[in-house]
Amino acid sequence: MKELWYQYHLEILFSEPAKDHRFTVKSIPHSDERQEIIGQKIEIVPNEFLCDSRDSFGNLCVYGNSKGWYEKFEVLVEGTAKTGLLPYVTETSPEKIGIFKYPSVYTKPGKHLRQLFDTFDFAGSDTVLPKVMQMTEKLYDIFSYQKGVTDISTTAEEAMERGGGVCQDYAHILIALCRMAGIPARYVVGMMVGEGASHAWVEVFSQGKWYGFDPTNRLLVEDQHIKISYGRDYRDCVLNQGVFIGGGRQRQTVHVKVEER
Repeated sequence: MKELWYQYHLEILFSEPAKDHRFTVKSIPHSDERQEIIGQKIEIVPNEFLCDSRDSFGNLCVYGNSKGWYEKFEVLVEGTAKTGLLPYVTETSPEKIGIFKYPSVYTKPGKHLRQLFDTFDFAGSDTVLPKVMQMTEKLYDIFSYQKGVTDISTTAEEAMERGGGVCQDYAHILIALCRMAGIPARYVVGMMVGEGASHAWVEVFSQGKWYGFDPTNRLLVEDQHIKISYGRDYRDCVLNQGVFIGGGRQRQTVHVKVEER
């Protein structure tokens, strides 16, 4: 178990005033069997008409509607997480597993993913976790971490064809491979010690529980990760999104800090 202090800071500067900003903020960790969130502070500016709720996956959200004119939008989420309490999260709604068994927009396999999948031999793996570890290790060996090769719209198949990408791409590819193997898998966004931004990994379902795999770092998810949200793929886990009037050009910066206490 570790005790990790974290801070997520988003700032959007507008070149011209904006108004009527309707937004959703999902950059908010919550407690579960694997982690306990303590003393969390959430600051959003402007802070008109805010309400908190959960989405259909159970992720914490803050919804807002700022009607006045302003030139800066800011989100600060800060707190402490006790991580590694358990190596899994128990599934309490088995009827929801089905949506994680089938391809989604980002994880639909094509020629390159099928060719990779055909290289695996699961003959000696009778359970889910060794199969996923085999796929994680192979992906780590053949796929390279490269910034600027992909973007937030890149699918798993496109990233596989390019041969490189970032954590989002590693996660989408592993999810696609798991689903091809009949293993329910979901996309996770969170924070990690040593990262300056949010991080993405994968949870797979086995015998009533979800276990985390970080293919970017070839790690099991234990006490080094803070989970924020999960979904079928990146689209379900966008941490901050909204619409507004005006604003001109935007300059967005995100800073993430995670330190062991």
